[in-house]
Amino acid sequence: MGDEQKQENLTNLNIQNIQEQESGQMMTGSDCANKSNAVPEMEMKERAVRFETGGFAAIIYAVVTTICLYKNAYGIMTVLFAAATIGFLYYVCSHAPQSKAYDNREDKTSNPRTMGYYIGILLLGVSTFLTADRFLITCNYIGIYLLSMTVFFSCFCDADKWGVGKYIRAVVGTIFSPLGYLFRGFSDCYVYVKLREKKKSKAIYVLVGVLIALPFLVLMLIVLSQADAIFKYIVDRSIGNLRLSGNLAGFVMMLVAVFVVVYGIFCKMAIQPPKIECEEKRMVEPMIGITFCGLLTALYAVFAIIQILSPFLGKQMLPAGYSYSEYARQGFFQLLFVAAVNLVIVLVCNRAFAESRVLRTILAVMCGCTYVMIGSSAVRMLMYIRAYRLSYLRVLVLFALLILIALFAGTIIYLYKNTFPLMKYMIFVCGGLYIAFAFSHPDTYVMRYNLACARDEVQIWLDKDVSTEEIEVRLADEIEYMEERSADTTPAVFEFVEWAQARGIWTDENDDWQISNLLSYHSKMCTGRRGVRTFNVSTYRGKTALETYLEN
Repeated sequence: MGDEQKQENLTNLNIQNIQEQESGQMMTGSDCANKSNAVPEMEMKERAVRFETGGFAAIIYAVVTTICLYKNAYGIMTVLFAAATIGFLYYVCSHAPQSKAYDNREDKTSNPRTMGYYIGILLLGVSTFLTADRFLITCNYIGIYLLSMTVFFSCFCDADKWGVGKYIRAVVGTIFSPLGYLFRGFSDCYVYVKLREKKKSKAIYVLVGVLIALPFLVLMLIVLSQADAIFKYIVDRSIGNLRLSGNLAGFVMMLVAVFVVVYGIFCKMAIQPPKIECEEKRMVEPMIGITFCGLLTALYAVFAIIQILSPFLGKQMLPAGYSYSEYARQGFFQLLFVAAVNLVIVLVCNRAFAESRVLRTILAVMCGCTYVMIGSSAVRMLMYIRAYRLSYLRVLVLFALLILIALFAGTIIYLYKNTFPLMKYMIFVCGGLYIAFAFSHPDTYVMRYNLACARDEVQIWLDKDVSTEEIEVRLADEIEYMEERSADTTPAVFEFVEWAQARGIWTDENDDWQISNLLSYHSKMCTGRRGVRTFNVSTYRGKTALETYLEN
């Protein structure tokens, strides 16, 4: 009986232990369930905060950008677009919890470096409003994008010590970043709405009401425009060539695309910012670099001596069998390639090899030889210009040489002072040079230079009693070039035409097909844009010059 009682007690104890274990397991499972539920809930809150910070700002920015730029690449609204870009960047960088500016807004959003980027964006917008040069306009928009990305990098990343290569990698990464977040804006908006519904906020209902009202507002605007001529005139003058009835689909598509891209880039920065590690300088044996760079520098030194003893001493004679075009073009592109390669070599060798005074000296001499190559290339191009005048491409060549001069100046400083912020130097110096170049209106400068040369030639022909018919034939190439340029050149073109007609050339534009085509081309460029929204300084000046010419 005793043994049976003991066995029963052991059985009861085992049952109790099993129950306790099962209870414990159930508790653990419950805890895991709570944890698994907590993770999505926390993620939803993060997404809601992210949309509240960047989503609404992206929507407003997309609306403003679309209104400014839809079928209007270079009107006065580009200034508003640049200002909206600055406002968006400032707001997002100062309000996003992931931004370094969030904890110290005063220090980050108002520091001189960031303000310099903002000023650059605004100046590029103003430059776009002042010109009709499509090449400059394209470069201006690229510049606005690059400066915007630089602002993002300074606020979301540890970019202070980035080099040129790391910066390029980060920029390329942001180009494709929206592809990974194509629908994130809409999903984050849905999450935000769900969470706000729980809090019974009325703001979301206001947003829904606005979204519902937008298509009705557009519809009624179209109907009312058709109902009253005065109202239609005011609307047309206010929004320019934005015809809502015919372009509503395109307008909406552009708005959605801008929102998706902008919010995608913001999500990339907030969720997964570029984390490019700044590697320490590798301690590779410097003798390898000394040998490699020494041999190259010796070759460059011989080439530099030849260049100094030949064109720089006044012996600007073409080699046998070469034309000005062949000598300038071939020499320039080859020397440009060598200069670019030398820049990469200097930066890589300075980073890769251990500290060496000899290596540093060799690299500095290499930079000096590259300066001689740049000077030789500039001399060749100036010879070409004196023979065949200016062109837009030749001006770009000279500007590229100026950029190289600035880059190598910073590189030399970097050789002797590794703490020198080379990347920031490149951004500010090259950006500043480009902005100055954009405001100089190179197309206008090229045209005025060439027409001044043409005036001198025409005057010489007139002094030699060359017939006006023959002069018109000789000016055929000049007329063809006038028909290829932007509205920036229109005032200079018709100043020259008036000057020539005063001397008996092209006395009747209706009888001369060249002047007729020229007038038609510039009229199309300068008079095709109407409305306050599309107002552009360059096209306005061109239109004024055309009207003055036709009156006279």
